[in-house]
Amino acid sequence: MAKDNRKFQNILLALGLFLFLTGIVMAFLPPVVQIESYHFALNCAFVVITAALVYFSILSQNAVVFYVSVNFCLLSLAYLLLNARLGDVPIKQAWPLVVVVFGITLLPVGRFRYKKFRTFYVIPSAALTVLGAFFFLFTFKIIKMPMRVFFSRFMPFFFIIGGIALIILYYVRLKAKDKFPTIQTDEDEPSLFSEEGC
Repeated sequence: MAKDNRKFQNILLALGLFLFLTGIVMAFLPPVVQIESYHFALNCAFVVITAALVYFSILSQNAVVFYVSVNFCLLSLAYLLLNARLGDVPIKQAWPLVVVVFGITLLPVGRFRYKKFRTFYVIPSAALTVLGAFFFLFTFKIIKMPMRVFFSRFMPFFFIIGGIALIILYYVRLKAKDKFPTIQTDEDEPSLFSEEGC
């Protein structure tokens, strides 16, 4: 009986993922005549494959695989919609989207995993999101200077600012340990992912 119930839950999960992705694609796609069929079919195949990876990562309760597969699924979905709307979007212009997506999704995945917002994933999440948005300024030519020239000139200042921020964070953590707790797991609380998944 429990096995049948588990199978039914897995079917519900798969159907839910399918309906969710189908709804997003249908909501944001342009008229069919504007879509290039070859790219559309290829991009749809990537969305299906990455969605299947998300599904199996949830079943296996593996937090790392879930995080990576969710990101690739969102990226393939975003690339599908961008290509359908704007034509063939060059990778050299869209690559900061990878950094932004990996930053944004780190926050909810970490929250699901540990049931609390913790500094060891909130800070990298914010840093990746801001960094990806900053890279978009170069790929869309809002900042005209080439990226390598910009970083060769200003990289020392980024190191100085980063060093000061980490030193301040160190002292803030010493003063307020209750606001920045160390990693600890509550065994009584149910978690989306088991400890073995990490």
